[in-house]
Amino acid sequence: MFMLQKSLISLLTALILLSGCSSTQNRGDNQCLTFEDKLQATDLSNLIKNMAAELSNGLPKFDLKSSDDYGVLLVADFVNVNTLKTEQNSLVMSDMLRTYLANLPGKKVIQVEFGKDIRLSDSGVISLTRNTDLTNKLKVGANQVVVGTYLDLQNKLIINLRAIDPSNQIISSAVVRELKYSCTGGKLNLLNQ
Repeated sequence: MFMLQKSLISLLTALILLSGCSSTQNRGDNQCLTFEDKLQATDLSNLIKNMAAELSNGLPKFDLKSSDDYGVLLVADFVNVNTLKTEQNSLVMSDMLRTYLANLPGKKVIQVEFGKDIRLSDSGVISLTRNTDLTNKLKVGANQVVVGTYLDLQNKLIINLRAIDPSNQIISSAVVRELKYSCTGGKLNLLNQ
């Protein structure tokens, strides 16, 4: 009888512990889908490098022998598509993009701030501010404005890059990546890249 009671107590204790682990695991699964976790689960360097190269391949080719500056890109910080604001954790993507674009042959990169130096209008068209320093830079041959946006969904992160010709608002090149994630046992996994 004593052995039976001891076995039942052990069994009940094990069931309580297992149910506690189960609820902790579910709570962890919901918590590991944050934007920060998604960035950590992603090889950002490889992703942004490939996106920069693909974006650059679609840009107009400029005459290397021209005396004018050519291939000057105004590159804004990545913004959340819902808020059109830059979040601290997205600045690393912005810095990587500027670095990779600046290292491509024939490209010169000027950093601009989304919201301060450039804006999107209601129709989705970019507008440049009247900032005197920026205006002077445009006169020396800024050919494209590069805008990066991202959308953070529960199991996805969508990153979009566009290069826009500021003289006519035409999108010269665009790249999009849809990253899918799963969270099991409190650990975030990238399903594709």
